[in-house]
Amino acid sequence: MSIPTLNVYQGGEVAKTIVGAKPKAAILRDLDGFIEVKTA
Repeated sequence: MSIPTLNVYQGGEVAKTIVGAKPKAAILRDLDGFIEVKTA
């Protein structure tokens, strides 16, 4: 059984790796500071 991973790239390199299946809210918390959310 494989473990899902999510790599976040910044400047062409992996800036953060999130391991394991998580609910969307948990993933967004892990990505806080790596992504900028723009609202229209």
